[in-house]
Amino acid sequence: MNPTAVLYNIGWQLSGPLLAVAGLFSPKLARAVAGRREAVTRFQAWAGSHRAGPDLQPLLMLHGASAGELTGAFPVVRELRHSIPDLQVVVTYSSPSGEQVADDIQPETHWFVPFDRPDHARAVLQALRPNGLVFAKLDVWPTLTDQAVQLGIPVGMINATVRPGSGRLRFPGRQLLRSAYSRLQAVGAVSSEEQDRLIRLGAPPSVIRITGDASFDQALRRVRSAGDLRARLPERAADTVRLIAGSTWPADEDFLLDAVARESHVELVLVPHEPAPESVARLTAKVERRLGAPARLWSELVAGDGEHRPATPLIVDAVGLLAELYAEADIAYVGGGLDGTGLHSVIEPAAAGLPVLFGSRHDRWEARELVAAGGAIELDASSTGTIPLLRDSERLATMGSAARAYVVGKAGAARAGADLVAGLLGL
Repeated sequence: MNPTAVLYNIGWQLSGPLLAVAGLFSPKLARAVAGRREAVTRFQAWAGSHRAGPDLQPLLMLHGASAGELTGAFPVVRELRHSIPDLQVVVTYSSPSGEQVADDIQPETHWFVPFDRPDHARAVLQALRPNGLVFAKLDVWPTLTDQAVQLGIPVGMINATVRPGSGRLRFPGRQLLRSAYSRLQAVGAVSSEEQDRLIRLGAPPSVIRITGDASFDQALRRVRSAGDLRARLPERAADTVRLIAGSTWPADEDFLLDAVARESHVELVLVPHEPAPESVARLTAKVERRLGAPARLWSELVAGDGEHRPATPLIVDAVGLLAELYAEADIAYVGGGLDGTGLHSVIEPAAAGLPVLFGSRHDRWEARELVAAGGAIELDASSTGTIPLLRDSERLATMGSAARAYVVGKAGAARAGADLVAGLLGL
């Protein structure tokens, strides 16, 4: 074992008290820590009833860091189940956001990934006895990978990406992860650029195929199924433009409120990235202070409360609705790119045929391609207080069509990813 790996394992052994203290300041972290602590017990209990005896159904263990990674993997699993009807799927995740979407794939069971310690990782793998372990998009846990290889479990990756500015490419991330990437036996990269970076991290060139990103397939599917939500949104007023701002952070909200204050014909729908009650309360107060109008909450709309109040500005105090809400908009703003917090998915609004706006501080390849395709505009500090397009209906339509065409042109990765995983599983 190399010195970096030794230090990594020691770090995990000593991390318990530190994580417990950190969890006192973050409910989200506390939930993740508690969930990972229970992982061994949870999976052993499930396996005792469902993975006993010599004649086992084939099982895929799928891991995604959070909701975005798992959502992009869903189309691959759907394709796999068409070709392998008796396939069992167990889903793990690192973030509580993964817990919120895991049921959508209808896995046999799901829970937090175990702590990346040899004893925890081996115990879960020995209980589940999977035919393969597959990481989605980003996360590759070194110890989990090492234990899988030791137990003869093939390890692969789908929708694989490494962003240009990723810390994985620098010390100590590269040294720590190189052994894990070198042991991958099948990798579906989203592009040739990602392939090059995966090789730099240690992935063997011979096991990499460019399959694309199944997130595009998922986005198109979600847009097609958005009809059920439409009756629950208020009708937009005549001669207005509805702007849906998805996964916003404070910097995004400040920018949008400044801009919308100057545009009386804009119906603003804010979908904050973290709609915890205290965050929604702060945002509500900010909206009412900056716009001089009472904000309406999505929960009120659904409950039918306060019907006399205007529909805008609307704050969505719920999760899992963004893709469907995009289907009711004229233009989208995606948060996280103004202050470098981390740009969220631009694929879903583009799939809905919307022009997409976002900040320029990001390293997402699909965002750059969407701009090049004519479906999006990047905003920087000089754009503060203004939103392009809001009075140009012809350009809105042209950009929306270009955004939709870009996503449609990228579809098809689900089948390629499923074929790669089936080969890994030997099925």
